[in-house]
Amino acid sequence: MKKRKTFRLITVLVLILTLLVTGCSNSGSENTSGVSLKGKTVKVLLSAGGVGQFNAWKARSKDFTEKTGIKIEFIETPYENLLEDITSDGIASGGAYDLVVHLDTMGSSITPFLEPLDEYVKRDNFNIDRWPAAVRDLSTFDDKLYSLPVRAHVQMLFYRKDTFDQLGLTVPTTWEELDKVSKEITDKTDLAGIVPYYGAGNNGQNLPMWTSYLWSNGGDIFDDKMKPVFNSPEGIEATQRYIDLLVTEKVAPPGSVTFGEQDSRTFFKQGKAAMWLGWWWVYSEFNDKEASVEDVAGNVGFASVPGWEGKGSQANVATFPLAMMKGSKNKEAAWEVLKWIAEPEEELDIVLKTVKNESPSDVQSTVITQKENLRNEELNELTDGFYNVAADNFDNAKALPKMKEWPRIADIISGAISKMATGEPVEPTLNDAAKQVERLLDKAGYYD
Repeated sequence: MKKRKTFRLITVLVLILTLLVTGCSNSGSENTSGVSLKGKTVKVLLSAGGVGQFNAWKARSKDFTEKTGIKIEFIETPYENLLEDITSDGIASGGAYDLVVHLDTMGSSITPFLEPLDEYVKRDNFNIDRWPAAVRDLSTFDDKLYSLPVRAHVQMLFYRKDTFDQLGLTVPTTWEELDKVSKEITDKTDLAGIVPYYGAGNNGQNLPMWTSYLWSNGGDIFDDKMKPVFNSPEGIEATQRYIDLLVTEKVAPPGSVTFGEQDSRTFFKQGKAAMWLGWWWVYSEFNDKEASVEDVAGNVGFASVPGWEGKGSQANVATFPLAMMKGSKNKEAAWEVLKWIAEPEEELDIVLKTVKNESPSDVQSTVITQKENLRNEELNELTDGFYNVAADNFDNAKALPKMKEWPRIADIISGAISKMATGEPVEPTLNDAAKQVERLLDKAGYYD
């Protein structure tokens, strides 16, 4: 009897020890599904070009590997090859990449090659609401989540603080105020009031500022039946106002008729304009002494995108999300890497170390995508409230359409804007563009 009790006691102790050992090993090498992940290698395809945020992921991946046993191999390809590389591996289902970054406008074309994330999100109780709605929407197709928006950009208005102080100007909150301020700056200084970019092509770079006018006036690109409506009365009025900065009011420099975004940024950095409207990441570039002239660097303020008087503001948003390939042979390990990159603490720490200048320049990033981090008190104290303003813009932001035909549609509208900037009348030019878009979508089967 005594031997049986001793045997049972030994058995219980062995079981307890086994559970403890298993629990310790699982903490670093298994996910919630119980699959062993230690020794797995996750291949992540990135766009080349020295993006600080991507470099920070690489630098921090060593700690992740030590903690989990999952290795990460980062593979870079030129941006112009990104879509082709993803598509080729997707068609072959070759598993060359487990995770891939991509521009949001590529999403509708590559979703057949991507793994939906909804089951992973549900299983791990992963909070997808941490991102602003407009940002989440760019990762969602047919009500399925295909990526996490770990990199995103929103529009903001940037202005020369010295010029505004010199003239006693108030930063504009409406397009009407922007017109007046731009006119006064142009009349009283040797600066252009604002430097837009009307040049055609460049992946539709002249569309985001146009849509901020369009959307804030209650207009839109399509109706709920996918018929083009950007030539509605609201669209015509908004477009005329956007074009008038150059054609009628002449507060924009003549060169902006052919400018792409980079051209207009350069014009502003050279100290030739008082305002610029565009993606928020440019703020650090404007205030960089190595990138901008002396009068500009350290002298640029920020504000929300102006809105239509009485109707509010509507910023544009773009993302560069991270997705899992359907052909991945390491999906569970890839999901763990994806979750790690999306951790709020990681995102915030990268940016805090950047603004405190506590990290090498090649791993610095100012990109925050998650709502709680955008409102972080310490971060906003260090940046004079920059991220609170960005959060306001994210909250009211809207994105360009998610459809595989969009690149061709963007070319049509972008070309129309360029024509109007050279003096072509707004209403007939928009009507013609709308007819072209409708014919394109009709052939694509949208109206069957």
